[in-house]
Amino acid sequence: MTQKNNPIKSVSLKRVVKSPIIIGTFFLTFSGLITKLIGFFYRIFLSRIFQEEGLGIIGLVSPVMILAHSICSAGIQNAITRFVAASKGNKEGEGFGYLFVGILISVILSLLTAWLVFTNANTIALRLIGELRCVPLLRISALSFPLATVHSCINGYFYGKKRAAVPAASMLVEQLTRVFCVYLLYQISLKLGANVSISFVCIGMLAGEFASAIFSCIFLAFTPSNSAKIQFSSNMCSNILSLAFPISLNRVCISLISTIETLQLPKQLVNSGLASSDALSVYGVFSGMAFPLIMFPSALTGAVSSLLLPSVSEAQIMGNKRRIKKLICTTAAFCFALGVGCMVFFMVFADLLGTYLFASPVAASQIRALSFVCPFLYMSGALCSILHGLGKTGVTFLFNLSSILLRLGFVFAAVPVWGFSGYVYGILLSQIFFDLLIILALKKYIIYN
Repeated sequence: MTQKNNPIKSVSLKRVVKSPIIIGTFFLTFSGLITKLIGFFYRIFLSRIFQEEGLGIIGLVSPVMILAHSICSAGIQNAITRFVAASKGNKEGEGFGYLFVGILISVILSLLTAWLVFTNANTIALRLIGELRCVPLLRISALSFPLATVHSCINGYFYGKKRAAVPAASMLVEQLTRVFCVYLLYQISLKLGANVSISFVCIGMLAGEFASAIFSCIFLAFTPSNSAKIQFSSNMCSNILSLAFPISLNRVCISLISTIETLQLPKQLVNSGLASSDALSVYGVFSGMAFPLIMFPSALTGAVSSLLLPSVSEAQIMGNKRRIKKLICTTAAFCFALGVGCMVFFMVFADLLGTYLFASPVAASQIRALSFVCPFLYMSGALCSILHGLGKTGVTFLFNLSSILLRLGFVFAAVPVWGFSGYVYGILLSQIFFDLLIILALKKYIIYN
């Protein structure tokens, strides 16, 4: 006897499949995996061209770029997402107004930051980074700041609309353009018999930001919902800044401490007994090979995190604590399970991955050591996004600051004694500490009945 389909289950299944968060997660996950896959082989390509020392130099510049992004657009993107998510129905024009105001603020900040970095590149490279070869890298990267802020703000708008296909596509456009540009410059240099400059990496980044910004602007211009009349109010600027400031302060403080961490790690490795060149190479393996590989599965958790913010914001506005609890528990369980699976995989195949992909025994040992961080690292991003969705940006700042200060303490206290293993211990314990703090902050939602 054949059983009839349950119409209730069929309707529920259709709703789940058509859910914006499910569709958005699919697009972001697919694009994120492709982007990270391209970036993975791109890093292998860079490691063969510039070797471990070159990767170390690139890693020294990265904190400055992250700091600039934190100042210019990190908090504003989150604020745009939150306000756009709350501006629906008759408030479509208000949501686009928040986007316009956010872009205006970000571009002004980015132009000022770009000017400061470009004109003071020698001072930054010599006194802050300690490597004069970073001067051209800083100046080229500074040109990308305004483009990156426009791209970031538009992504925040589409996240708020739960239309993640646009940010996903722009992310892919950026990565493809970056890799193609660097590879093209590399081939031209070979044919001309010229030296392959490490500046090619930053030129590729600039080209990628330009392409993604143009792509996002074109897509935004042809978005049907933007035909509604743009609405502005006197408190839009203050609303964005009040929400963005704690997030930006969080990112800026963390970026500053990360800069200290980045510059001190090679020095403390020298104190542990390594030569200066070997210490820079160990850091180059970590920043350019091992850690990017460990972060590869985070494309999935990152996609979920980006779409959790507007969903949690909507649930909070409606007072739906039951939905918030479900989002917290489901997300935490999924991210932790993914992390455990990845931990086992990296532990088992560390030698194969390090030797075959990077031809580096050092990379193999670092991959195995860092594998224990996976469950806590993947879970922290999603839980942090939930806190942002609840508007608890100040709490997130304190938790992040405490966690990174703990890790910095291990750099100074443990690395000189245990070498790179001491740094791994610091990463692991700081991630566990951070996750526990967030879980305690979400306690009232988790135990809600």
